[in-house]
Amino acid sequence: MKRRSFVRGSAGLAAGAALAGCLGIGGNSSPPPRKSDVFADVALQGTTLQIQLLSEIEVETRQENQSNLGGGGVAALLPVGRARAAKGAGGRGTGGYSSAPKHSRHGWAIWHGGAYSNGWRDDHDDELEMADASVATLGVSYLGTDDEYENDAPGPGPGSVSWDETWDDPEAGADLTANLAALSPSDAVREGWYRVGTELVSADGSTNYGWQAVDMEVDADLGDPRMDKAWYVKPRV
Repeated sequence: MKRRSFVRGSAGLAAGAALAGCLGIGGNSSPPPRKSDVFADVALQGTTLQIQLLSEIEVETRQENQSNLGGGGVAALLPVGRARAAKGAGGRGTGGYSSAPKHSRHGWAIWHGGAYSNGWRDDHDDELEMADASVATLGVSYLGTDDEYENDAPGPGPGSVSWDETWDDPEAGADLTANLAALSPSDAVREGWYRVGTELVSADGSTNYGWQAVDMEVDADLGDPRMDKAWYVKPRV
């Protein structure tokens, strides 16, 4: 499919992202995590992780101000919505969870979220828009124990994440399931942190919007496994 060929051959966008980093775009005031509408629900029923995608998927994109970049030639290289966050815990794990803002639909804590985002968006309102998107890749992975996650939580990109199960080009509105017991060394579900990651692209495959993820802690101290905490890990807009 057109968008799969783009995802596997996006060297031009990688160059644009590197150039953006060299220019120091964004200054000292970091943008907030981007807005997006991807999941209808992510829930754990017994050992089965149920993942339901929305029928209409959207992601927030940012159009850089060309006048600040010294010409349209440079601006044309900048990918809209490209992931910029680096690997690292960044206040995740147990510490900071209770004070982190929560997603209005799902209640997940938002990584790097905060009250500052409203002011930043007011200042950059003319650069932002919501764009139609689709999921190029969806993956599920066991990230590690609670201590391992707190000490080395990955950023939104795949980075060092080794996917245990993946789907290519799942349809919008799809209902997907993953058996967490099958990802464990025994028949029981391992306690710890699991990730549902999504690689988003534009509907026509012309733009790669990078990865974002839901990280969830699974506990089984009361018998059946259950989702406890969950982080929504998204790149800055």
